[in-house]
Amino acid sequence: MRTRKDPRDRKQELVEACIDVLGAHGHSGLTLAAVAKAAGVSTALIIVHFKSKEALLIEALKWLGQSYFGALHGSQFGDSDRPADKLWRLVDAEFSESSFPPRYLAAWKTFWTETDARRIYVKLFAPQTRYYLELTIELCRRINAEGGYADHDPDVAAQLIDCTLGGLWIDMTVAATPLTLTQARRLARAQLALFFPRHFTIDGPR
Repeated sequence: MRTRKDPRDRKQELVEACIDVLGAHGHSGLTLAAVAKAAGVSTALIIVHFKSKEALLIEALKWLGQSYFGALHGSQFGDSDRPADKLWRLVDAEFSESSFPPRYLAAWKTFWTETDARRIYVKLFAPQTRYYLELTIELCRRINAEGGYADHDPDVAAQLIDCTLGGLWIDMTVAATPLTLTQARRLARAQLALFFPRHFTIDGPR
């Protein structure tokens, strides 16, 4: 006897199938038929759940964004509450292999080449983006005070860290020769060591 799946589970399967198709075939190759084939369902079922391809795309973008910000949130829970440890974990979480498997990165690349998708992402996640910038500023201020970096402006350091992380994501997703997660993570770590050498080496907090 066949059992009916919970609609929430079915919708999640369709979102994951959409991500797979985006990663494999890009935006131009994304069709409801391709998603239906990847999910093993009919196109009619996708219409029932999402009404349109555009609505399905937005849900896929939401899922990717929630996964990303979930990794940042999880980074703030660890064995140490020292600001240097929390900043290190926050930066590391930007480029975690466990949070960003290859198919997710491939889908991000597709989204980042679409102007409309970037605009939707900014609208969806503006509060989270602002929160983590403010958290970075707070941690840099605390590190600056601890280390006595008299010639540093911690707010400027935080802004530069934030800009660099965004730039590394661009280099991972739209550059002609994209960085790997490992390369991006190493560069982000190196920046922390340059800004706050009494707190960080390239290998971790002191």
